[in-house]
Order: sequence, then structure tokens, then C-alpha cells
Amino acid sequence: MHNRWMAALALLALAGTAIAAAPFTAVFSGTGRACSGGLYVRTQTIEWNSSFSICKPGRYSVLEKDLAAEHGRIVFRLMARSRQCRYEVVEAEQISTYGWSVQGYPSLEAYQKRALPGWHHSPRDERMVLSCPMVRLD
Repeated sequence: MHNRWMAALALLALAGTAIAAAPFTAVFSGTGRACSGGLYVRTQTIEWNSSFSICKPGRYSVLEKDLAAEHGRIVFRLMARSRQCRYEVVEAEQISTYGWSVQGYPSLEAYQKRALPGWHHSPRDERMVLSCPMVRLD
């Protein structure tokens, strides 16, 4: 009896791990002139099309992920960008049930230094961040 109980607990733990490890997928719609378009996060590719940047489907890695919190947050790094894609790092943070704030950073350095004085809202191209209010559709 004890062995069955332990086996059942082990199966439940494995099932919980599989659910926690499930990849994040989502479809977002942008609002506003600069942000019109969509962000598509699939199991192996990410795509973000907006008025001023076209990031065709490409592979990505997840830099940070905290979806357990009330307002989840996930950060992606695009591994290879299309020629018209202006952003290497995309950060998505949930602000309400369907509302998300999505930021595009031109480089990993710009993302890592985003909190430093002079980097946020800098007029320099290598520091320009696009901040878009988006609605999650799925």
C-alpha cells in the first residue's frame, strides 16, 4: 500500500513538472499607430509585426520567465532577425486580464541597461525602446 501511495505522488509530481515546463504561446494585438500589428509567440518561433518593424518568424530563447505571479512576465531574445526587425529582445508583462505591456529592445545590452539613467527614453538609435500596449487574444 505504501509503495502505491509513493508511486501516485511521484506521478502527480511529474505531471506538475510537465505543466510548469509547457512552452508559453500567445497571440497579441497591438494598439495605436506605432504598435498596430501583432505579436505571435509559438512553441519554437516568435513573430512581431508593427508599423515600423517587421520581425518575421524566427527562433528565440527565453531570458526570463515568471508566469506564476498575478501579473506574469516573460522576456524573449530573438536568435536571428529579419532585415526589417529592429528588436533583439522582447519583454511582455501582463497588466490586466487581457492587457499586456510589450517592450522591444534593439539589443541585449539595451535590455540589460534599461534601468540605468540615460538609457530609458534615450534619443540614440541603439537605445530606442518601443513600448506597446497590447491585448492578448487567446
